[in-house]
Amino acid sequence: MRQTPNRRTFMKGAAGAALALGAPAIVGRPARAAQELVFVGFGGAYQEGQTKALFEPFERETGIKIVQTTGVELAKLRAQVQSRNVEWDLISLPDRLRYAAVLDGLLEKIDYGRFDKSDILKETVSEHCVGGITLASQITYNKLAFPDGGPVTWADVWNTQKFPGRRGIYGAVTYTLEFALLADGVPKDKLYPLDVDRAFKSLEKFKRDAVWWTQFPQVGPMLLSKEIVVSSWTRAPALILEGQPFGISFDGAAITFEGWVIPKGSKNYDAAMKFITFALQPQRQADLTKYIAFGPTNQKALPLVDPKVMAVLPSQPDNFKKGFLFSGDWWGPNLEKATERFNEWRLA
Repeated sequence: MRQTPNRRTFMKGAAGAALALGAPAIVGRPARAAQELVFVGFGGAYQEGQTKALFEPFERETGIKIVQTTGVELAKLRAQVQSRNVEWDLISLPDRLRYAAVLDGLLEKIDYGRFDKSDILKETVSEHCVGGITLASQITYNKLAFPDGGPVTWADVWNTQKFPGRRGIYGAVTYTLEFALLADGVPKDKLYPLDVDRAFKSLEKFKRDAVWWTQFPQVGPMLLSKEIVVSSWTRAPALILEGQPFGISFDGAAITFEGWVIPKGSKNYDAAMKFITFALQPQRQADLTKYIAFGPTNQKALPLVDPKVMAVLPSQPDNFKKGFLFSGDWWGPNLEKATERFNEWRLA
């Protein structure tokens, strides 16, 4: 059943959901050695895949040890940079955090003289960040609830007569506003800058009846139990490959990326660039898809990926064309204000 949010817990939780995908807590400070890199990531299956496909092969090839920690937090990075005591050397940074990190001067410039950036998806290449993986929040539905075919567009998702059943809606402002605008007829190439007033008007349809979720692992069980029949979601591709009865559509999918960045003042810039160059190699990116269903950014990696896996990744050319690139540059300066309005709207 849908729960009524408590104001205190809701305001705290929704703001956090807009900034992170449930990032794990930070572990203790790693010890430093002469030949090592300290990496901070998001943990879980993603970091396990990075370990097998990237970190361990890099260690074997170069002799440079990668010490891993978790908890990607700009506040901690900012404190390290400002104190000139930088503990981290390498971060896999979501695009939604990139804008603030660059604005605050927390990142070193990427040395593009070390590799051919023309092979990398151009939308993920910038002065301080280079894309490592793509991922998407796309329409995901229970195929058993729609034996004749599920919703394909966001207008379909908003059409409860043609596609009956309760909707799951991400309880955070990011992605949610974009999908509401697409459902209301805004072309995907005209989304930004977002018409926030129009988005909230579109969302009124589900304000009282939707199942609002904040943690990404919640969605799968809710879909399987038919508590909801359709939702936006990022994790369906991996479960589809495991045989779960999920259908997806990349039409209007919010495609975003995580990029490799080096903290300002890193003591191991050269070694970090060696790793980035290594991790962007086509075979390395293709190997990562064996462990986690995120797309490569190196276009030369695409033919190396298992075709069954490639079919459900946002990097697949047809899938990529159907979606839109989530704008970290728009959300960077607008996130706080939009989140505050979203939270107040939910509680009104």
